[in-house]
Amino acid sequence: MSFGGKKFRSKRQQLAYEASLAGRYQKHMNKNPFLWFGLPFCSVIVLGSFWLSEFTAVRYQQKDQKVQEMKEDDLVKMKANQRQFDIKEEYYRLQGLGEQDWEPKRIPRFKGESENVW
Repeated sequence: MSFGGKKFRSKRQQLAYEASLAGRYQKHMNKNPFLWFGLPFCSVIVLGSFWLSEFTAVRYQQKDQKVQEMKEDDLVKMKANQRQFDIKEEYYRLQGLGEQDWEPKRIPRFKGESENVW
């Protein structure tokens, strides 16, 4: 015959055990299983979120390093090196790209292929 996980105690020993801190704790655990299952689960979730927040903070710190506030003297240097922009000059410059030496060449079609003349 086995008693499972229970220890055999006499009536006097059982009353003394139930009056002790361990006995009261055991009684509450039997009544409320949240202390066995729910409390450890919730504590793992909460502690895990704090632990994982360190890893997510690294991602945002890297983004912050890319986007930084510029100092005024850096901004002045950047504007000094900037090329002046004029819309008319850009228009004429882009038109000049078409004046290169090239001719359209007709590609021979396969037999039976249409000329795609609409």
